[in-house]
Amino acid sequence: MERKISTLEGVSIGKILKAFNEAFSDYFIPFKLSKEQLAQKMLVDQTDFSLSVGVFEKEELIAFILHGIDTINEEKVVYNGGTGVIPEKRGAGLTKQMYRFILPLLAAKGIDDLVLEVISNNIQAIKSYEKSGFETIRKLLCYKGEVSVSSKNNNVLIKELQSYDWQIMESFWDILPTWQNAKSAVDAARATNISLGAYIENQLVAYVIYTPSNQRIQQIAVHKDFRRRGIAITLISQLVDEYGNTISIINVDKNSTSINSFLKAIGLEVSLEQLEMKLGFDGNLND
Repeated sequence: MERKISTLEGVSIGKILKAFNEAFSDYFIPFKLSKEQLAQKMLVDQTDFSLSVGVFEKEELIAFILHGIDTINEEKVVYNGGTGVIPEKRGAGLTKQMYRFILPLLAAKGIDDLVLEVISNNIQAIKSYEKSGFETIRKLLCYKGEVSVSSKNNNVLIKELQSYDWQIMESFWDILPTWQNAKSAVDAARATNISLGAYIENQLVAYVIYTPSNQRIQQIAVHKDFRRRGIAITLISQLVDEYGNTISIINVDKNSTSINSFLKAIGLEVSLEQLEMKLGFDGNLND
């Protein structure tokens, strides 16, 4: 049967959604996105349809690679926000064919690095990425659960952030966020996120950025001089009051003891472990 490979420019989100949900229907952790959730994911991932690729059969999308692009530390980085092939079309080397098609377009953009995340127990995929030259940068934990809020700090004022002062907010960080939680991703989703700041005497001492559509925290951080005062839990409590106590957060650096301890303390559990992998891009992938 005749197949066509092209970028995803001009392809409807409905067509991408159908292929996405079919491709991940039998994944390690099967999941299904709504149209709104996929649109939010592509917004956060900064998906560039001119650098994303699909395989079409009778106008139906049967395989895809979704790519986002950003400049990080003066390097052009492409993020693989999802590679999928619908179950009945696997085994035909479609992923390799898509990469052969898209790599010259990435090279023309002067890409420095390719970045992706892969589930830790997906050994076959990890070996395939390693064979292509990817290296593991760090181990990541994803959390989900129902938050149990105990004590709060009544000496802080919680109010909506009117803007993001990244110079101040970054100074609260212990770790660099991964792609979907990075500054650019947060900025891209500004209109659909809830952003709350905690203030003491008009000084911002903590903040949380939350996406109601998927009940997910993108960022939460506390000024280093104001920790262990119940300020983070006060921010979480505000979210619980307004949006319910089911909360998730993805791709937390496993080496960050403080944030992992906090998330477990408020009742969240590790739902998934992933690896963040990176490839220095020279226009080719190893076979």
